[in-house]
Amino acid sequence: MKSSRVAGHLFTAGLVSALVGCSPVNTVPPPVSPEAAIQEFELEIPAGLEVRNVDFTASLYSDVSGAQDVVGSTTGGRAFLKVYAVDRKSGESVLLLYESIAKRKRPVQVIRFLTRACC
Repeated sequence: MKSSRVAGHLFTAGLVSALVGCSPVNTVPPPVSPEAAIQEFELEIPAGLEVRNVDFTASLYSDVSGAQDVVGSTTGGRAFLKVYAVDRKSGESVLLLYESIAKRKRPVQVIRFLTRACC
């Protein structure tokens, strides 16, 4: 009897932690009112790179939850700042991805495009 109770508690704890871990991450900046001050962010660019292009992209989603007749939803999303740069010495192309720029100054990913003989 005791072991089945412990197993039940372990199952419940595992289920709760799995559901909590599945909540979506929202990195879209909050709306800014017309009266608000200009928001400024400083981001780190790896040394030796020359920025060629910058693009901001956001993908939105609806997070719906509830039971029976009570349902609520919120809108969130993932926002990315994509920076295309070129290494000044090698000419290598680089894509820098930034997320949560209000909290993080460094890129979350650095993607290098290598030139190789093909086919």
